[in-house]
Amino acid sequence: MPDEVKKMLLRKTFNENETILFAENENHYVYFLMEGKAEAYVPNLHGTFVNIHLYEPGSFFGELEQFYVGRKPVEISAMTPCVAYALHREDFFDWMKKDFEVTKLIIKEIAYKLITNSEYIEELSLLTVKERLLRCAANHYRRGDIDKLTKEQLKKEINAPIRSINRVIAECDRQGILSYKNQQLKILDIAKLQAYLR
Repeated sequence: MPDEVKKMLLRKTFNENETILFAENENHYVYFLMEGKAEAYVPNLHGTFVNIHLYEPGSFFGELEQFYVGRKPVEISAMTPCVAYALHREDFFDWMKKDFEVTKLIIKEIAYKLITNSEYIEELSLLTVKERLLRCAANHYRRGDIDKLTKEQLKKEINAPIRSINRVIAECDRQGILSYKNQQLKILDIAKLQAYLR
């Protein structure tokens, strides 16, 4: 990033679980994540959501909104305390005009997100409750917050009733994959669970 662009950056900090970008809100900035982890998800009117992307230091987000004025269904939230630098849309476009390599990088990232997210959502729509639960548990294990995953959270994330979740957890317990004890999800076999990581 050239010095003239760096001068335009605004430093932003976010607390754990703080929303960085709200779904359906106008966004005039591209964010470059320097510290922490953030996740993109698509919420719906029923309070459920689908996680579609994990951002780690060195990644960026908010670029897609700069090219599209229609519906913006994706929300981005800080999973841990985060530090990001925000670049206003006009400065972002000026940088792209002057540097074709950056333009190619942005197009490549947008294409990657569109293709992988559409494949992921299509795949999720075909998964059983058990497969959705295991994928959800695997993603939380990868993020390091499996101990905070409650049945109520599972219900929201996998869009299934508690009775179905209880049935699947009992089946997974019998198979030695995971169990639910003392109001916490416990991983019994990491190798079996990791097969469900996205």
